[in-house]
Amino acid sequence: MTRRLDLQPVIDSGMCIGCGVCLHVDDTLELTLDATTQAVTPSHASTAEAAAVCPAIGVDFPALHEWLFEATDVGPFGVVDEVFLAQSTDADRNLSASSGGLIKEMLIELLGRPDVDGAIALTHVDGLDFQPVLLNHPDEVDTLPGSIYHALSQPQALELLRSNEGRFVLVAIPCQLEGIYQWIRAHEPSLRDRIHTTIGLLCGWQFNHHALRAICQFKGIDFDAISDIAYRGGGPIGKLRITTRDPDTADHEEHTIGRRVDFGYQVAFDRSFNLPRCHVCIDHSNFLADVVVGDAWLPSTVTSRTGVSLIVSRTPEATALLHDLDAGGRVTTLTVTTDEVRESQKERIAFGDFAYAYADHRRALGLHTPEMTGPNRVAASPVDPDEVKRFHAEFERKRELQAARRYRFLWWRKATVELRRHIGRYVNWALVRVLKVKSLFGGRKEPDRGDMARFR
Repeated sequence: MTRRLDLQPVIDSGMCIGCGVCLHVDDTLELTLDATTQAVTPSHASTAEAAAVCPAIGVDFPALHEWLFEATDVGPFGVVDEVFLAQSTDADRNLSASSGGLIKEMLIELLGRPDVDGAIALTHVDGLDFQPVLLNHPDEVDTLPGSIYHALSQPQALELLRSNEGRFVLVAIPCQLEGIYQWIRAHEPSLRDRIHTTIGLLCGWQFNHHALRAICQFKGIDFDAISDIAYRGGGPIGKLRITTRDPDTADHEEHTIGRRVDFGYQVAFDRSFNLPRCHVCIDHSNFLADVVVGDAWLPSTVTSRTGVSLIVSRTPEATALLHDLDAGGRVTTLTVTTDEVRESQKERIAFGDFAYAYADHRRALGLHTPEMTGPNRVAASPVDPDEVKRFHAEFERKRELQAARRYRFLWWRKATVELRRHIGRYVNWALVRVLKVKSLFGGRKEPDRGDMARFR
């Protein structure tokens, strides 16, 4: 396959993830919402310079690891200094986050330090518009929304970093951080000194806007009237909360949808609604962030009433931050091992078992696929090629149905031909997380029950 040295392959394959770094190379570019895919995409092919920093073209993890972490050893989980389970001692902050509330606790602490001038994180603007914003004071942190998983255009994060003097904390999903660091390394290396700490999310995958349109159709919600949305909050797992505004009265109504058991949600947020690049991403663990925060999907946390975070600290400074928060009574922590990362994220995702195999399949078909080989490649056991082949055929068919907005057809498909697979997921959840069959048969060792009792 002859590789195009511009962004056309990204446009044709729908691989854009909206980081927006290409806009800082070519100011004639725009990121727009594609009417068919309902995901952001570059306005035109641009140049080789734009393609060189685009994480949908490729990510040079070895070079970035050496640049960011210097001589630190890199293992299959990336650079790891310490791993924690953690939870904010502020119950309201914990509940609003669904998974421990650690990002806000770290931001509040860091913004109170004299060597930090601000933090760049995502905030709600209006409707489905969420944009990076610069925070200057700890009191601003609790105004931030929770995790946002729909397709977004985020060039402002890098713009804020470039246009403000000082040192800043940056909160980012993996592919966003990949793009930002590739741009900085290639075009303005001095900007690295403006980044005090990067707080990364264990990625929950991005969804196109077809997912939101589908759930609105299933629940009788006016998609065009959405004034706000929150994917989490209210405890572990959390609920999808969609707020609509009546154009005549300006009254607001909140629609709450369960994420665990609601069948419509399971259809609308099926993996076929993920952005294509998510399926070939091997960086869900956010290898380039100083400290990574996500849900602790573990048997030991299944009874938590407010949610527990899994933390991967990649630097001694980030580890010291967590210890300081614990010593100050702001956070409860428990030191664990990378076994908890493996169990929570599953090897299929943590090691890229599926992503590496799917990338190979796409290349064999002559389809554009980002070039990414992460530190987890040595531990990956790529899934069976037949599974990948079946997935690709199903994924492409479902994308066609989404483009035609035949969401109800997808509902009936999951209720019939996919029902056995759907039920199997719940059976597996009950066996592994509730009944703890791995522990019963010696497959893993759970954290001490007494240690876990410190969490709500």
